[in-house]
Amino acid sequence: MNEIDLLSHVYQTAEMGQDGITSVLRYSRDPSLRKALERQKREYRELQASAGDMLRSRGVQPDGVGAAAKLSSELMSAMKTMVDHSSTKIAEMMIQGSTMGVTKSLRTLRDCRPEDPRVKDLADKLLKTEQANIEEMKTFL
Repeated sequence: MNEIDLLSHVYQTAEMGQDGITSVLRYSRDPSLRKALERQKREYRELQASAGDMLRSRGVQPDGVGAAAKLSSELMSAMKTMVDHSSTKIAEMMIQGSTMGVTKSLRTLRDCRPEDPRVKDLADKLLKTEQANIEEMKTFL
């Protein structure tokens, strides 16, 4: 793996985070949960923008998440919240998504040892964001 792969990972993971939040936000009735999700969505948007800028500065056009993966994620969210759209269920779903993000980020960081400290910092920031999001969502369980 190289730095392009790592930046692409950050870009796509941040996109999936935004998409996941968007898919559950409409079900949330708890103002404090909605506020937390909106803030997390902004963080993901900023991470994605930074990764996109770094990719473009290297002459690479960022690739988003594929339509099939987005549709699958949307359908899973809809199915899981159809019966139970409580704050607890939404927080549980967000924890599961962020946990997958942490796992994949750790694996990707291990496989790619970036030389550019800005790339490493951005990947570390994504990892810390995912971990902080997990901790924040635990308060809604």
